[in-house]
Amino acid sequence: MMAPALVGTLLLACAGCHHRQGSTAFSAGPQADSIVDGTVSVTGTGFEQEIMLGRGSGELPLRLVATPGDSAALLHVAGLEIAARGEITGRTMRLRSFTAIRAGSLPVEDGILRLDGDHLILETAAGRLRLGNPPSALWQLVGARVWVSGPLDTGPNSYGVISR
Repeated sequence: MMAPALVGTLLLACAGCHHRQGSTAFSAGPQADSIVDGTVSVTGTGFEQEIMLGRGSGELPLRLVATPGDSAALLHVAGLEIAARGEITGRTMRLRSFTAIRAGSLPVEDGILRLDGDHLILETAAGRLRLGNPPSALWQLVGARVWVSGPLDTGPNSYGVISR
């Protein structure tokens, strides 16, 4: 009878001493307003989809829980790096907002397309950015939230629609 109890105690003691290198420990309780950079991935199909945020080597991905509108927007940025803001509990983040920050190795600007006279403007959280030579298809997306990469003043630019 003593052997199983002793083995159980030793296993618990050893588990408590194990630390993975490179991983971030999360407390069991929620962490208010955390900001995490990572790459969005979508697993599953249809009703069974899960949106995950990969955080780099050695880090376990976070499962993102979002409003229906943010979930649809996250599907459009799958493969991009974002800065996600929200409350983390364990390996789940209840998303409050996000900003696209990279497409591959290229930095991107995330904002709403606006018209200013005969110019396209990207209205970001940091301010208004004039697009000097935008792709012609962007003119049809005024009012949409998009990400844009490349030199904004001269082009050429790559872009993607986040939400309409």
